[in-house]
Amino acid sequence: MYDNLHLTNMLRSEVEHIPETELPLDVFPDKIQEIILNLARYENFNVEYTASIILSAVATAIGNSCHIRIKGEWKTCPSLYMMLVGRPGLGKTPPLGFIYKPINEYDDRLHEKYNEECDEYERAMSVGKHGNEVEGQLLKKPNFVTTVIYDSTPEAMMNIHQYNQRGITLVVDEILALFNSVKRYNSKNNLIEDLLTAYSGQPLKVIRKSESRPILIKNPCINVIGSVQTNMLQEVFRTEFLANGLLDRFLFVYPKNRKISGWRREERNTVRPDIMNQWRTIINRVFSIPCILDEKGMTVNPRILTMSDDAEECFYEWYNGIIDAVNAIEDDADVESRKMKLNGHVARLALLFQIMKWATDDDDMQYIEQDSVRSAIRMIDYYEETYRRIQEAIVINSIGETKESWLSLLGETFTSGDAVVAGRKVDMSRRTVYYALDQLCRLQHPLIAKLQHGVYRKLVAENTDAPCTFALSFGKDAMLSSRSAKVQSATTENSGNHE
Repeated sequence: MYDNLHLTNMLRSEVEHIPETELPLDVFPDKIQEIILNLARYENFNVEYTASIILSAVATAIGNSCHIRIKGEWKTCPSLYMMLVGRPGLGKTPPLGFIYKPINEYDDRLHEKYNEECDEYERAMSVGKHGNEVEGQLLKKPNFVTTVIYDSTPEAMMNIHQYNQRGITLVVDEILALFNSVKRYNSKNNLIEDLLTAYSGQPLKVIRKSESRPILIKNPCINVIGSVQTNMLQEVFRTEFLANGLLDRFLFVYPKNRKISGWRREERNTVRPDIMNQWRTIINRVFSIPCILDEKGMTVNPRILTMSDDAEECFYEWYNGIIDAVNAIEDDADVESRKMKLNGHVARLALLFQIMKWATDDDDMQYIEQDSVRSAIRMIDYYEETYRRIQEAIVINSIGETKESWLSLLGETFTSGDAVVAGRKVDMSRRTVYYALDQLCRLQHPLIAKLQHGVYRKLVAENTDAPCTFALSFGKDAMLSSRSAKVQSATTENSGNHE
């Protein structure tokens, strides 16, 4: 039987047209669904951003306190790399500030404790006057501990992480600032390599002349969340970030409905729920899970959650489906490396859903249950669909205006290898070429047809004077999102259709 809250959430989701977004809101515990819906109602927050930021915040609060066993000795913390994509004004930053507020309050308490310890240390040092020993006890200088970092050099980030073994989170309003920091500091900046290493759960070793001693973080747990405007996506999807696999580790949130919601006035006597206190109670309970360290305080001993038998069967069956699809591909160039990272994404999300259910009194933490695994799979399906839409937007933007010469370099019949060679001449990456081939075949009025594996033929678009004009065939919605597509040879009829 469904309780009243569950039924209320279902009805509210229908009224707010949540199913149209394709976000599986029902995978969240009822109390968290209520928070998401209330934030949409009273704060005008975008539901898709809010739900995803909640996942990031819960991953931050869990940190190294709990890991999930994926298979055998392969265990992982729940860290997530997340990118919020959208046009200006769509509301990426406000929900980020709201959802992370209790975590910032947690950091404020850590800061107060640090200041008190510093005051005590300075008083003790002034009394001792000789060295750093008072009454036979060796004084230890306090270390600054914090969780959320908004702007920091990579060196400072590692220094902070070594003193907060639970984990840290990089919150950046514009994700490009994080990526561009690689060039901002020095040519030997290892930020990207460190993020790749941390995501894989491998130890981080920082050896620099500027440091008095090497930094070793045996169990890194770094979360990343930031936003990017749609028109800057091509800067994010640069060749180096595609080649090193960094973007394969990101979950992208790109709302299907990109209309900015109008504000709704409330009656003055309307009783608003205390949303912040409800959310604070949940996230503080997650923070209450102890992060156990060794005697030296430098190595974590996390609680390991294992999947139940039916959960593991569900997880394996899902991933084996991906393996079978990849094994069926003959050409290695056609294999998307991103698909092979999905098992790690699903495992982390399954851990988050299980702990969210525990934090809202819906379940325990004995095992990762099947329902949590199914919820994680549905969320990954949602994120992969948003990723597909992003790739489509990038292809449209890159081809629509600046890459029209690409097809002109190809014969009437050509291979994918020919397309890659032609792509190099117009600065299209290999991955962009493959996405372009796929998308150009899928259009309502396709520009090319796939004859067989790796072999394509150009098609002449109807009612056009120039068969190689790309923008005419992308459809009205694509043209509106692309704005940059300029077509000089369209007939009067087509020009009217695509304005």
